[in-house]
Amino acid sequence: MVLLGVAVSYYYLGEAGMLPAAFGGAIAIANTILLSRRLDVAGAMAKDNPEGGVLALYLGVVQRFVFVLVMFGVGMGALKLLPPPLLGTFAVAQLAFMLFGTKRTKQMAREDATND
Repeated sequence: MVLLGVAVSYYYLGEAGMLPAAFGGAIAIANTILLSRRLDVAGAMAKDNPEGGVLALYLGVVQRFVFVLVMFGVGMGALKLLPPPLLGTFAVAQLAFMLFGTKRTKQMAREDATND
């Protein structure tokens, strides 16, 4: 999806749209990696301390929110990247990761139900 966002930005904006789109996609990928790592930590923590696992998830939400805001600030403020391709590619990539995650979760639930 990120490559598609870069290609669409290149088509409509030329070379000026490629870097912002790639930057927005990189933010989305890094955000997803942060989520995955936090879920692993929270899952391991929840085995011994359920409240600690929930707290780890909440801290992960705050961490990811701050990370995304700071990176948008760097991209649009410091680097002066065009906002539409940056935000557009970020949004499309996040949506794709969310939809894939939802589909994968449903698939895993079906597999668990058939194994029981």
